[in-house]
Amino acid sequence: MSTLEEKETLTQPENAQETAASDNLLAENEVVMTDAEDQEIVDYSSFSEAELVEKARTLITECKGSVSAIKRDIEDIKSCYYKSYNQNIDKIRSEQAESGENAEPVELPADEFKSVYVVYQRRKREEQAQKEAEMEKNLKAKLALIDRLKELAQNSKDARQDFNACREIQNEWKNIGAVPQAKADEVNGNYKLWIETFYDSLSAANELRDLDFRKNLEEKISICELAEGLAENKDVVDSFRKLQYYHERWKEIGPVAREKREELWERFKEATAAVNKRHREYFEQIHAKEEQNLVEKTKLCEEVENAKVENEESFDCWQKMTEFIVAKQEEWRKIGFAPKKDNDKIYERFRAACDKFFVAKNEFFKKMKDTQSENLKKKISLCEIAESLKDSKDWKETTNKFVEIQKEWKTIGPVPRKNSDAVWKRFLAACDYFFEQKEADFASRKSEESVNLEKKKDLIERIKGLQIEGNDNAFADFKKLLAEWNSIGHVPFKEKDNIYKKYKSTIDEVFDKLNKDRSINRLDFFKTNIETLASQGMAKVNNERKRLQKLVENFNSEIATAENNIGFFSKSSKGASPLLDGMKKKISKLKDERNLLLEKIRLIDETTEELN
Repeated sequence: MSTLEEKETLTQPENAQETAASDNLLAENEVVMTDAEDQEIVDYSSFSEAELVEKARTLITECKGSVSAIKRDIEDIKSCYYKSYNQNIDKIRSEQAESGENAEPVELPADEFKSVYVVYQRRKREEQAQKEAEMEKNLKAKLALIDRLKELAQNSKDARQDFNACREIQNEWKNIGAVPQAKADEVNGNYKLWIETFYDSLSAANELRDLDFRKNLEEKISICELAEGLAENKDVVDSFRKLQYYHERWKEIGPVAREKREELWERFKEATAAVNKRHREYFEQIHAKEEQNLVEKTKLCEEVENAKVENEESFDCWQKMTEFIVAKQEEWRKIGFAPKKDNDKIYERFRAACDKFFVAKNEFFKKMKDTQSENLKKKISLCEIAESLKDSKDWKETTNKFVEIQKEWKTIGPVPRKNSDAVWKRFLAACDYFFEQKEADFASRKSEESVNLEKKKDLIERIKGLQIEGNDNAFADFKKLLAEWNSIGHVPFKEKDNIYKKYKSTIDEVFDKLNKDRSINRLDFFKTNIETLASQGMAKVNNERKRLQKLVENFNSEIATAENNIGFFSKSSKGASPLLDGMKKKISKLKDERNLLLEKIRLIDETTEELN
């Protein structure tokens, strides 16, 4: 083949187009892939905050190369950590608000991840600065290689020697790292241009050219196979990262024979398209899910913002609304992230709505706390009253007082929860003590009254059997028996009237046998009773006087009524005379009874004066 034919065969404008197409194929995804990491994906969602901090610290400490290798892990850890951290902060604030008046100031947990992340960012900045300096150095080195390549292409003399020099430049080019992004396209374009120019102008032997083509062909076929194999990789992000690496290798490999170029490039492009499609669909699903999460979170925001407490004066209503808000917060925590541009804003909206409720609730509890403090003072005052009454033996009056303060207790509202049980137990203890003492006393008294009933029955029989005839001391013995009756205490209430009627009937019979005036004898009998009562205490004498005074008032009322009724009768009326006589007798009897009571009152007064 002639030199001209070789130049025409080795001129490869299609290869330049192929390279540009490869660059364009992945350009739109280069930013995404910058974030991909060359390591296994780890699910950090089950890690605790402490474990996340320790894992991040270990990754940074043990990372001997570029921290970009651990970027995805660090960012995933950061996301999981602050999700948990913010949820804990919200939970603490919610619990503090729910505890109301008993809430104690709570110190929020420290952000342990912050200091670790600062170290990561510092290393990242240092590496970036170093990387930029290295890329500037690489740029100079590649420009120098392009100059050498340009010299070879323009001044080729010895084909074999120049070919080896070109291969040396290519090897050196592969070993030089990346250059600044702004210069990458220009540098790579110039390099490709002069490589192709060199090959086009190369007058090397066909065997060297064919050998190089075959070698390049084998490498590019291998890359196609690797790219096609990515379809089996379930990790979409990892597949895309590897695909970028394959494209970088493709760019570095020299041209192949013209008849293979288009076929081979189409094969690689098809594999690339498949990976790109999976990658695009994967992130579209993520974005769709994030958009759905945004819709759900927006709905929660609206529900919390529109929630109203039914009765702002009711503790139960506030508690019911608290349970509603806490439930919505739990729903929020189960929803994933919203789109990055909206995530912080929607979270701040939800948090503001929750905070608004809890601030209002705190105001309510603050107000309730003041009211409950006043209620506590009132209940303590009732406890003190109950404690001052609990030892009283005046069962009737004290019972009434206890009933009153118990009713008043029910009208007083709630007290602080921490004091509720103590003040109630204190009040209940005083009430229970009094009523237990009363019950014990009444039980004892009931037994005693049964004994007294038997004594009085026995005494009635003794009075009935009193020897009157031929007994000069009969009246004195009779008075002793009467005094003994007065010395016996109470009998059961249901037997009281019955036993007294038997007693009165019996002593009236004795008075008849003694041939004494009943009124006089009854006064003597009463005087004896008063002396007996006085020996037991003046309180009983005073109570007896009150009872008699009340009876006098009742008799006066009956007499007045009877005398008023006489005016309705006329002597000329048929049957009026017998009825009128009966009314007059009744009035006379009532007056006798009243006068007897007045005499008894006089005796009480005389006895009281003598004792004083």
